Amino acid sequence: MHKELEIGDYLLVIRAEQKDDPADTAKVIGFNARVIVTRIDRKPIHGSVLAEDSGEMTGGHGPFETVGDAIAHGEAWGRHFVARVLGGQ
Repeated sequence: MHKELEIGDYLLVIRAEQKDDPADTAKVIGFNARVIVTRIDRKPIHGSVLAEDSGEMTGGHGPFETVGDAIAHGEAWGRHFVARVLGGQ
């Protein structure tokens, strides 16, 4: 449940992480997104930082309903991060 995407000099690895119901671990309640951003040439992103981890991202009121929703959110976050924070393409 992951997607890799190259944006300019950067590689995004987007993962959808299954979230189980704490009261019943056999029941899936949704998916969270996580994005790892690195440079394709393995140079630091900024300073000596080699990778940026978005941390666990959820929808407005909890986990995303589908893997696709989680991946789409992670991709949008990653594109924004590269364009606005890192000044990439």
